[in-house]
Amino acid sequence: MIGGMNIFDCTLREVGYQTGWYFDVEFARNVYNFAQTNGIDYIELGFFHNEQADPGRGDFRYCSTRNSEIMDVFRPVKNHTKISAMRDIQRPLSDLLPREESIIDTIRILTRSNETKLDVLEGYVDEAMALGYEVFVNFTSSGYNTMDMNKEFAEFAARKKVHAVEFADTESVMTEEYVRNTIRICHEAGVKCGCHLHDKRGTADYLAEIAIEEKADYMDVTHIGLGGKWRDGNLTMEYLLRRFNKNPGYEATIIKNELIEQIIKYHEFTAAV
Repeated sequence: MIGGMNIFDCTLREVGYQTGWYFDVEFARNVYNFAQTNGIDYIELGFFHNEQADPGRGDFRYCSTRNSEIMDVFRPVKNHTKISAMRDIQRPLSDLLPREESIIDTIRILTRSNETKLDVLEGYVDEAMALGYEVFVNFTSSGYNTMDMNKEFAEFAARKKVHAVEFADTESVMTEEYVRNTIRICHEAGVKCGCHLHDKRGTADYLAEIAIEEKADYMDVTHIGLGGKWRDGNLTMEYLLRRFNKNPGYEATIIKNELIEQIIKYHEFTAAV
């Protein structure tokens, strides 16, 4: 926890678009170890995509069917920092393993705001909870949502007792008023709220300050702000650590250099457009 917020390091999932979710084992472990020693609560690997429908990617794209391989990566270093993955319910999916059989602790169910059908979403929430996972709901492309829509989503999350609801500024259109009102709506509904801020318009730092003022419960970051399907970038790990007077020193420099090396090494597998 940093600054009273729980933090997701989304580097592996987001930069996976540039590397096709291929990463060296040593680098993946270094990302985990950095998180664990610097107050980062979660690292997020990738997705639970169906390998037949979406072939040719690295292990972190397929967090159910490649569970054994992923377990071999993280079992030697895994401690208190949790491992999460996203379940994109508008895409072909693999079946979930029971939590006790999986390296994954937390499932963040991804649903595009304007495609969300709450009765369908409810089924996915119930499934993940019944299997023993900590469950979040992430509403993407949410910057165009009305506050009435966000209130409906927050009330759904509270009713289902999900761990938290999160809103992603996929198109970088959120405003100060939007961020303030959305966090307040969630807290009034009795549900924890998180932010995933993209930075294609250079607004991520500013909106993060607003979220911190409003006591957001969760925040997503990536190292150097890299990643995204459209190369649009994210709120940076560096901003977050600097904001709360944390200096990981040379450890951070190593991660940043290794991250760039991974993108160069696996560029032929890019899924970014």
